[in-house]
Amino acid sequence: MSSKQLILVTGINGFLGAHIVDQLVKAGYRVRGTARSAKVAAVQRNNAIYGNDVEVVSADDLAFGDFTDALEGVSGVIHAAAPLVGRDTPENALTASIEGAVNILRQTEKAGIKHFVLVSSILTVRLLGDSAPSWTEDDWVSTSREQALASNDPTFVYVSEKALAEQAVWEFAEKHPNIDVTTLNPPFFIGPFAPNYRFTDALIREMSTNGLLYQLLNPAGTFFAPLLLLIDVRDVARATVHALTTPPAEKRKRLLFVPHSVSWKQAAELIAEARPQLKERLSKAAQEEGKYPHPAPPTPVDNSKAIGVLKLGQLNDWKTTILAGVDSLLKVEADFAKEGKTFH
Repeated sequence: MSSKQLILVTGINGFLGAHIVDQLVKAGYRVRGTARSAKVAAVQRNNAIYGNDVEVVSADDLAFGDFTDALEGVSGVIHAAAPLVGRDTPENALTASIEGAVNILRQTEKAGIKHFVLVSSILTVRLLGDSAPSWTEDDWVSTSREQALASNDPTFVYVSEKALAEQAVWEFAEKHPNIDVTTLNPPFFIGPFAPNYRFTDALIREMSTNGLLYQLLNPAGTFFAPLLLLIDVRDVARATVHALTTPPAEKRKRLLFVPHSVSWKQAAELIAEARPQLKERLSKAAQEEGKYPHPAPPTPVDNSKAIGVLKLGQLNDWKTTILAGVDSLLKVEADFAKEGKTFH
């Protein structure tokens, strides 16, 4: 039997989830990941590079499923499964997100496991485009289940899912101080795909938040976000691993970090300079004067608490992050082109 600690990770087959697995194994942990029954075999194959350090179990119902077996022998839980914008009805999406987070947390606490990490979002703090110069851990986006159900905006529904799920987790945590809860609230995470991440087809939605970068590589590309508030996906994954061992705190460990605020024009200029062969592909809207805010205002978040609590040290700079993401996207694009496929 291995002496390595076992960590349960939901969302193991996602863009971020794959990086979390990679970082956990490199840090000396074993990983048990969850996936839908139909995907278990494929996800296990994707993670075969880690040998016996990664196993995959089925979890078809995060909101109401029984995780007793999945939690057996586990010393910490990272809940990274995330709803996809506009992929389900608002009612189903809200239930899966809110009840899913609380269900897993409740069963984690019942199993006597002491560490629970929720990957939330900076969007639970403020809506995109909010002009407040400073965002803090005491801030919450204004929403309710009723507002989300009445909305026709998939992005607002997504924000509501994340915010209401995080609030429900904190409500449970305050009633059960015996379990140490940490929430991480990053912005858009971009960067290279992890070595264990696989596309099922040439689908833009499988790029996750790297789809924002792919829009930059489309002359007709436009953006729903006025600015690119970003962090390297590898830094988010590293943060989740470090969060497992942060000591308990008197106040909530709601850790906000938005290390980079970049305008779309800045991002396009970087790519044009560093990858000149891509100039003709770049989004015209991103380069248009006055279309989006430029230059970008400073990041609205004081990152010192999150970086200090998590002992993260130096984070990847935004230029390295964007270029690594672009290069990774181009490789995937080229691989599909060999099969005669283009992203759609």
